[in-house]
Amino acid sequence: MNSIKSRVNFSGKLIFTHPLWSMIAAFGCYFCVYGFRKPFTAGLYTDQFWIGIPWKSILISSQIVGYMLSKWCGIFIVSGISWEKRTRAILISILIAELALVGFGLVPRPYSILFLVINGLPLGMIFGYIQGFLEGKKNTELFIAALGSSFILADGVSKSVGTWLLNISIAEHWMPSLAGLLYTLPFVFFVWMLTKIPRPTDQDKEDRAERSAMTQKDRIALVKELWPGILCISLLYLFASLLRGVRSDFAPEIWKYLGFVGEASIYSQTEIWVTVGILVINGSLVLIKKNHIAFFISMSAIATGYLFLLIAGLWGVYHLDPFWLIVLTGFGIYLPYLTITTSVFERMIAITRHKANIGFLMYIVDSIGYLGYNVLLLFTGFILPNLNLPSLFFTWIVVLGIVGLMISSLSSLYFYRRLK
Repeated sequence: MNSIKSRVNFSGKLIFTHPLWSMIAAFGCYFCVYGFRKPFTAGLYTDQFWIGIPWKSILISSQIVGYMLSKWCGIFIVSGISWEKRTRAILISILIAELALVGFGLVPRPYSILFLVINGLPLGMIFGYIQGFLEGKKNTELFIAALGSSFILADGVSKSVGTWLLNISIAEHWMPSLAGLLYTLPFVFFVWMLTKIPRPTDQDKEDRAERSAMTQKDRIALVKELWPGILCISLLYLFASLLRGVRSDFAPEIWKYLGFVGEASIYSQTEIWVTVGILVINGSLVLIKKNHIAFFISMSAIATGYLFLLIAGLWGVYHLDPFWLIVLTGFGIYLPYLTITTSVFERMIAITRHKANIGFLMYIVDSIGYLGYNVLLLFTGFILPNLNLPSLFFTWIVVLGIVGLMISSLSSLYFYRRLK
């Protein structure tokens, strides 16, 4: 009997330590998080305004306010949380987010926007909590590539779920909370999977540097030493965040602008291609053992993403089918967006050997990204309410593609001189 029990325990440990376990846990968990975040954007909220601003823009901006605040808080909370407290933090965060969506359904507008702010606050920190289970390991790029690519597909699927609920006559203000309930059981299962992920081994700590909770002194030391490079990466992330936000939150309007009318599944179909491509590209970086080489290949991947955006804006708009144009813009946006959090920060810490974690650096760039996107929404809502964001999207990918290539070159030059 003891022999059988030992074999079962040994088999269980092998399963939990297999890279596929961590990938599925991370992908599935954050995929479900989007079920509590994005379904409401499937609504068109036709002819609905408040103080002269389209109601959908106000809703998106309200949730982004919560996200923005969570990113600023996350710089300190996520970077300082211990391994033992992450699971509880994830579960409490999702509970608050779902209760906020119920409040959104119960409370009449315009007061309901407060509940989208509350919804965004806890959700904005879950990515960092999950990331903490994955970093500092020999397969970290593979794990975080799975985590990051999850929300590319999840974004499309959540809109498909939201559209399906609307099509069966669920009211727009109740649709988000019902969508969240559909994701609850699988979310809990994937959180359980996260709890079984083992901590970094001694060999991992030697190869990638030990990751631990950071103090204020640790944060200041890291930023003081590498602030020019962190600033450049923050700008690259900001550009990708702006374009990602418009492409994601105004997807129905962009498809309409392109003259394409399809079923709800169209949002998922395009993102499947993007998800697989980004997962393969970012995940393959784990094959590069030398941290310096992997870091600069990652910087090249960021530049490649902005090159894709240029191609999409200058050539794809005129020659590609709308479906493949949207896929190409997805590659161009998510390649820099995810490479930064998947590999650049991971290898930077491994090279410098700072007492640091990815969560701290990621929440710096994330807070800047969400602040920039919210400013964009407020600017177009209050100052230029007639500005058509979906139609301008294809102009912006050209402008930001050019600027992104320039900053990518400058940041690579800085890090070459600083880290050699």
